[in-house]
Amino acid sequence: MARLKNLFTAVAVLAGLGAGSALASDADEIRMLGQTKITLVQAIEAAQRHQGGQAYEASIDDDSFEPVYEVSVVKDNRVYDVRVSGTDGKVLGAREDRKD
Repeated sequence: MARLKNLFTAVAVLAGLGAGSALASDADEIRMLGQTKITLVQAIEAAQRHQGGQAYEASIDDDSFEPVYEVSVVKDNRVYDVRVSGTDGKVLGAREDRKD
């Protein structure tokens, strides 16, 4: 019974740590979003124009020092990751996503 109680305690602690890091990540994304000058919709439109495909996923990148949107675009059955500046809407780069 004591082992089961310890297991539940460990799971609860780990769940709390996971929730804390998720909240920190959300806070970083919200902070980064506050620095943007263009909307997510505008970033998606820029990425689609640049790559000539259809966007299916987009988010703000909180790993950068400046606001950057990451937009996943499908063209010819291939997925491309397009990075769009959150301050001026310019496409910073694109690469094929080769995750298998």
